[in-house]
Amino acid sequence: MDWAKPDGEKIEVAVVRDRADEPSKKVGTLVSLAGGPGSSGVDEIIKGGKFSAELRGRFDIVSLDPRGVKRSHPVRCDAGLAMYRPNLVPELGGRIDEVQSYARDLAASCRQYTGALMDHLDAASVARDVEAVRVALGVDHISTYSRSYGTMPAQSYAELFPKHLRAMLLDSVDDHSLDGRAFLASEARAGKDTFGEFAAWCARDPQCVLHGAEVDRIFGDVYAKAVRGELRDLTDATKQVGPFDLNAQIVQRLYRPEWSRLATDLKAWADQPAGSPLPPATPRQQGKPAPMPEIIVCSDWRFDIAGQDQWTQLWHEQNANSAPLRAHFAWGAGSLCSGWPIAPPNPAHRPQIVDGPPVLIINSLHDPATPYEWALGVAKNTPRATLLTYEGWGHGVYDRSPCTTNAADQYLINLTIPQTRCPAA
Repeated sequence: MDWAKPDGEKIEVAVVRDRADEPSKKVGTLVSLAGGPGSSGVDEIIKGGKFSAELRGRFDIVSLDPRGVKRSHPVRCDAGLAMYRPNLVPELGGRIDEVQSYARDLAASCRQYTGALMDHLDAASVARDVEAVRVALGVDHISTYSRSYGTMPAQSYAELFPKHLRAMLLDSVDDHSLDGRAFLASEARAGKDTFGEFAAWCARDPQCVLHGAEVDRIFGDVYAKAVRGELRDLTDATKQVGPFDLNAQIVQRLYRPEWSRLATDLKAWADQPAGSPLPPATPRQQGKPAPMPEIIVCSDWRFDIAGQDQWTQLWHEQNANSAPLRAHFAWGAGSLCSGWPIAPPNPAHRPQIVDGPPVLIINSLHDPATPYEWALGVAKNTPRATLLTYEGWGHGVYDRSPCTTNAADQYLINLTIPQTRCPAA
């Protein structure tokens, strides 16, 4: 549980291995690290994963449920607290002292139901788990593929165990060198950029149901409904969509991206008639699994917010950086983590990588979750790193196009980098 005390309390970690389809051509072992944070690597591989037939033929592909996730000693909290969200919008009466009080209560409940693992959910601890898997497999070197938040333990592994790395592919990479304020600002800029790309598509493509309309104004009208408590969930009209949830849902639509569906959603919300405010639901159960990305984020990042004035100032910065969106979903994590009573075991820092193989970073030019500027920063701070730019949109690059898949496969199989740009598909 605590790698500083290897003879202390133990946890079980779930591991899956998909053996190479062509053993005679096997290159080695590829460890795939899931994103999220909070995603199951075991589930990804069992469901078929995302890798090409060529890569599955040449590697044993291994993954795990990161500690605290699903089968690996899952974090459990009071489910009522985990499902509830305090008011995260200062201009709508949100109070940072209430948010921080909630964070402390949530952490206390998680400790009650989860135990001491709450102190050891960070990416560096996951990296040490990966090293334990390497040792158990009996191999001298591993290659790694990581996506989104999975690039956090991958980078930690490169810092801690560079001599056991054969190759490291970082797909849609997190920049762990940023402090909390820079993290929030860059995420907000990514929201603005990718929503702007969606709006530009609507303006030029008649297939967009909002073609010819002012997309920014429509979003503003929908957001105003959310502020009044009148916006209803599109699949369950009895449920309210609050302003923060609205922003989060829109950013999720920008992941693939799903521009057509986003346009349809916005039109449906805009067409909803005005009505009475709906009460938000606050169910309460105890001791249930809590898939809480914020809990893991708080283990790797520090967000210092001293009081209401500073929180409000940060909110205004979010609005300026993300307009016409009001905030990126990272705002919620930053606000909650500012009150998290457990100091991050693996706080933000520049990577300390002094050895290891050439590294390949792949990132979309317009990514709503891991901004392109993060990829530029990680490439600059990582020795022997090459950045391959996908000149398109969305989060996650490996399976975007034949160009991106082939470039990644050639790197992992042959340690060659055929090109550094792939056109949008």
